[in-house]
Amino acid sequence: MYCFIFTFILITSLVFGNGTNFVIANEINRQEKNWEFVNHDSWGSNYSPQKEINKNSVEYLELKWTFPFPEAKRFAIDQPGGVSFEGAITPPIIVDGKVYVASNMKNIYSFDAETGKLLWTNIYKHDWEEARVDLPEIAGGAPHIHGLEYVDGILYTSNLNCSIQGVNAESGELEINIQKICKNVEGNNYRWPGYTGLGRFGSPSHPGAVYEKENIMVAGFTSGGGPWGGGRSFIDGYDLEQNPPERIWRTFLAPPGEGDPEWALRECHKGWFFSYKAWKEEGRLGIPCSEVPTKNLINDWGVPKHFTSGVSAIWGQMSVDEETGIVYLGTGNQGGWPNQTYTMGPNLYAATTMAIDSTTGEIIWWYQQVPRDMVEGDSSWNTMLAKVEIDGELKKVIFKFSATGLVWALDAATGEPLWIFEAPFLEQRIDPDGVFRGRTAGHPCMGCEPNTQDGYWNDPMSYYDMQEKKWLNYPEEDSFYWIPARSGESDMAFDSDLNSIFIPVAAGVDMSIQPGPVENRQVSIHLSQQLTQQKNVTLYSIDASTGKIKWSYFIDQVAYRGGVITSGGLIFIPVSDGYLYIFNSENGELLRKINFGTSLVVQPTIGKTADGESRLFIISGGRAADNIGGITKINIPGAIMSFGISDKYVKPVSQEETSNEDNKKQNEKIENKDDGEMNSEEIEQINKEKNTEEESDVNISFIIGAIAGVIILFGVLRKRNRKK
Repeated sequence: MYCFIFTFILITSLVFGNGTNFVIANEINRQEKNWEFVNHDSWGSNYSPQKEINKNSVEYLELKWTFPFPEAKRFAIDQPGGVSFEGAITPPIIVDGKVYVASNMKNIYSFDAETGKLLWTNIYKHDWEEARVDLPEIAGGAPHIHGLEYVDGILYTSNLNCSIQGVNAESGELEINIQKICKNVEGNNYRWPGYTGLGRFGSPSHPGAVYEKENIMVAGFTSGGGPWGGGRSFIDGYDLEQNPPERIWRTFLAPPGEGDPEWALRECHKGWFFSYKAWKEEGRLGIPCSEVPTKNLINDWGVPKHFTSGVSAIWGQMSVDEETGIVYLGTGNQGGWPNQTYTMGPNLYAATTMAIDSTTGEIIWWYQQVPRDMVEGDSSWNTMLAKVEIDGELKKVIFKFSATGLVWALDAATGEPLWIFEAPFLEQRIDPDGVFRGRTAGHPCMGCEPNTQDGYWNDPMSYYDMQEKKWLNYPEEDSFYWIPARSGESDMAFDSDLNSIFIPVAAGVDMSIQPGPVENRQVSIHLSQQLTQQKNVTLYSIDASTGKIKWSYFIDQVAYRGGVITSGGLIFIPVSDGYLYIFNSENGELLRKINFGTSLVVQPTIGKTADGESRLFIISGGRAADNIGGITKINIPGAIMSFGISDKYVKPVSQEETSNEDNKKQNEKIENKDDGEMNSEEIEQINKEKNTEEESDVNISFIIGAIAGVIILFGVLRKRNRKK
């Protein structure tokens, strides 16, 4: 009875209420109006299907509102022992006309998307000094928040300080709070002459991925990536039906402190290694682990495992396949680089792309991009799932852009590599002395072998590379160059209509590295920026089916960090020279540059106001960008800014947009004007007349939608009752 009454009231309000704005807002597809994840959707596409901001209207983008972030020191009183980290580096989230952003101090702000009115603020309160006593935590109190995402009314931030927190998106109140996750981790003890004790956990990961069908969250927790005790990295699965959520499984990404001689052998049958040498010499895109000699894999990570070695931050959005419950993710580099005197083997599962069953934690497959990583070659940033035609067959594919600057296409079902993209300038670099050296120019030269890129890549088929080599130019103890360092520092984007992937590949930064000392600790005593190579970045459009270049655009004087997005036939790429570059996604034509006067290192996002107006949201400030050629030398608070289309813009009417009879009549009215032009008021009046004629038909469709909505609503209420 109550269900019937509720349904009747809801339908009545839809049919007879003041429907114009309501109908307009609710006709908009959820994918168009919202940006709910770091990279838009659960597949990590960085693509919004909105069409209002497009190639015709982009010249009319104008600032609608701005909110300057408060200085970080204001929140120091709430975080004793913490470090002030200015601004934000998380892309804004847009949900149902509201905007959310998390600052580097882990405060969450909620705004009205149209006006910029601050709706609420959730201030993060945490005692870092107390946490370091109670927990094996080493992050130093610098949050450095990577991401924010929205799932079922809850905003999840990066998993900081061994915790998972979820904030109610409507009220700003803390609703989910799991603490002390890194306490008493199995196998997290080390006994070395230089250190005896617990491994320590460091930088925050991205928010966990949620398999909504079963309401399970998959969340990563990571060791430190620097010269400190590396905690044993792991991934957890949590049942969100409970509050607080209950852990249902744990999967480790590194062996215990005492070591596991067969660590790399236990799930060898599920995995692949990348070998640059085999790719260039034999055309092999990957080597099955089963083909690698056992002697190369035995005693992986060392026995005992060295206390500075572990998988560092799992940062980058995971993607979720709602049909299968499989979660795809990329892991960070191994800690302790570049000196691996006490770390043998390929170091599974560092610098790896992997598929995990969200219900059990089972690893389905893995593909290690950088075996025995000695150059911080993490496979972080977004792990993107898509449906693409490969060799005439439509299949699900995982795309992964690595810090190495390479892109891999992997079969989502098996992990088998389908194609690999390497930017031409990475492959073909020739030094001033005329010698081909590819990626690095060792000092002294590391053999100058094109098929190994001068030692940048270690070969899993080589016993020397897997077990005996201690650093890239071993046994030399002089510095070596790392050129370019971290050329793949970005989230990528995918446009399914164009079948195109968009990536920025940087040439620079150059680094000079000297490994040592080697007695007890694996540390680098010299790691300094070198200005031997001019910084630049090239934006590529590559064919998703083949990995071939469609077009490219060169931007000089800066390297890159951030992310690119695509929407409305446009590519948006913020650059540390202070400009937002906007391109035609089909041909790479530069359509507009907007100068912000400060380094831009965070990808923008696009969503709609409650009235259905598309808005572009930009984050400025947040961190220095001097090392990549940016114009900002220090961390600054910066701001969030909202851009929309000016009222001066009159949308052109096309035959494609007016396929039904009523729209044809609308076109005739416009075309029959004596002067051949119409102002915005006249077009608006015609649109009002058209909306009035269609209102009854639209409301009928909404009756059907409302009934479905009620059914869904009662399902949600039942689901939430189970939580109680």
